[in-house]
This record gives sequence, C-alpha cells and structure tokens, in this order.
Amino acid sequence: MQQVILSGVLYSQLLDDLRSMVRAEVRETQLSTPPVEPGQQQLLTVREAAELLQVSVQTIHSYKKSGLLAYKKLIGRTYLLRETILAALQSHQRMAKTDRTCARRQRDLVGQNP
Repeated sequence: MQQVILSGVLYSQLLDDLRSMVRAEVRETQLSTPPVEPGQQQLLTVREAAELLQVSVQTIHSYKKSGLLAYKKLIGRTYLLRETILAALQSHQRMAKTDRTCARRQRDLVGQNP
C-alpha cells in the first residue's frame, strides 16, 4: 500500500479536488453504460420511470397499486420494464385521443338536437 503525504495542502483544497475526481468518475461511469441490446429487457427504478413518464414517484406507486404498470421486486427493490412503461404511455395517449374524439362527437350531437 502506498502512502500519500500531504504537506502544504489546505483541507478545503483537498476536499475540492476529491469532489472533482469523484464527479469525473461518476460522469465516466454514466457515459460508459452499455446500450441495451434489442432482445434484452431494460429494468428501470421507480424514480427513472417517473422521470420517463414525467410524473411524481408517488404517481408511479399508485399506478403499480392499481395494476396499470407491471413491476418486479428484486432484492427488496422495485423495478419496472421499460417496454411496459412505453406501452402504457402509448395506450394512455391513444385513450386520451379517443376521449377527446368522443367528447367532440357528443358536443356535435348536442349541437344538432336543439
């Protein structure tokens, strides 16, 4: 084991240097994550799923409870399949579009019958 002797280095400077090194390592790790292969399923944490859907973490938990999103528990943590989330998002967008179309039709029908 090598020894590092620090002389003439202020504590605040050492702390700043260590922070910048850790940030650089974390950034490299995040950038070097391998892409997901086409046949491989990607698991997302609840927080990542919330960011993907642009909702709160609590909303993801309520979607899980109501059965809108399927999830897996691994070692005490909850993970959701990315494909399932994207499919649910597309389904929701189609339903919202259908709801708007139905509302528009209802307004048109009401307008025809005085």
